[in-house]
Order: sequence, then C-alpha cells, then structure tokens
Amino acid sequence: MKKIMFLALICCFLLPVYAQAAPTNDELFDEEDDLNLGETVNIKKSATDETISGFLAQNVTAATIVPLNKAEKVFCYTVDYAEKGYNGYTVNGLAVTGYCGELSKEGISLIRDSLLNNSLAFSKSRADCQIRPKILLRYVYGIDHTDILLSSPCHSVILFHHTDIALINATPGATIVEQIANSYSSLREEFRSPALLGQMVGSGVPQTQAQKNIIRRNEPNNAPLKKWNNEENKNEPLPQAEKSGWNKLQ
Repeated sequence: MKKIMFLALICCFLLPVYAQAAPTNDELFDEEDDLNLGETVNIKKSATDETISGFLAQNVTAATIVPLNKAEKVFCYTVDYAEKGYNGYTVNGLAVTGYCGELSKEGISLIRDSLLNNSLAFSKSRADCQIRPKILLRYVYGIDHTDILLSSPCHSVILFHHTDIALINATPGATIVEQIANSYSSLREEFRSPALLGQMVGSGVPQTQAQKNIIRRNEPNNAPLKKWNNEENKNEPLPQAEKSGWNKLQ
C-alpha cells in the first residue's frame, strides 16, 4: 500500500516539473567547467554509470556507484540533526526520525530518471548554505549500501558510501529535490530498530505477529523505543553551520 501511495504522490508532483528543472542555457556552468552537456546526455553507458549521470559519476567513487546500479532494495528514512545529548538511532551522524517506505521499481526508476541521471539538475558552483536534512534513501546490495541524503531548502544531494562522501549542489533541480523530499516525508511512520525485529536491514516496521509481540513487550505504552527529539526542543533553531564538515555544502 505504501508503495502505491508513494508512486501516486511522486508522479503527481515530479512529472510536471521534470521538464521545468532543465535550464535554458549554460549559465549554470562557468566558462572553466569542462562538462559538455551534449556529451553528457549522449554518454555511452558502462557498468558503472547506469543509474547516475556522467556529472555525478565524475564526483563519486566507483564503489559508491555499485549499490546504486545493483540495488536489491531501496529504503527511505526521514532524518534530521540530532539534538544535544541525543542517544537514539543515527545514520551518517543524523538522527533517524522515521521510516518512509520501500521504493517500488517504478519509484526507483522515477528518481533515477528525474534526478540522479539528470545532469541538468546539478551545478559545479559552490553553494554557501547549511544542509537541512530531509530524507535519506538507502540503496542496499547484499550487505553493501550507498546512502543518498536530500537536503531542502539548501537543495543538495549528498552521497555516503562508508568513508566516501560527495556533496553535490542541486540548486538547478531544486523543484525536483523539493517534491521528492516532501512526497516521501508525508509517508513517515515511527522507526524501530530492524535488528530488534530480526531484520538485517529495512524498515523497522513489524512484519509478523512475532515481531509485533516484541514491540508490545518492549513498548508497553506504545512509544518508540528511541525518541529522536523531545517535544520541547522541536521549535529550537537549527545549530549554527560548522566552518567545515560534510554539512556545509561546498
């Protein structure tokens, strides 16, 4: 059901704006850029650039691309900065605030075509803004995975593969990023540790009666096992941007 809901939402939002995201000229790229847009569009596909554009492929490691091309499952999580003293579940240093579904094949294809394989959605220029985490997509292949963090309104795409991190300015594709992030966020469910449910990776949502019994035993008040944020801190301002680090888009 969640897959169907996502596909309906994402199609309504993304398909009309996909054509709008492409700039009408080369002003997004300065004269020193060696990226030829025509060559990028017609680039011959290899085993390492089937899912992402030539532009992204030039900015990430080959190992980062493998799970994107060969993903057996793609999971969505809502994320945010962790408050001071936070001791709950994290991913790439961010607090996991919820689970927003497993992508269907159609959903994976739509994100590939509208964003990841769309060179016109990205820019080589620097963007001086603080990352605002929205959703994280985990592409899983075996026990390997690559995470894609979408930030809005500081529109960017950050790819994580173990210690490899690539920050990409997605200002030209801001509408696409915004619609993906908003559509997924609307599907959020409470997150619970997949490990506690006997799941290696995945949603953390109980799938069997035995897993539901685990939740009942550990959550007598039906509260999440780990709270990602206290109610009184929800309206606190974002922490000041660090002078360096992955959360400062470069």
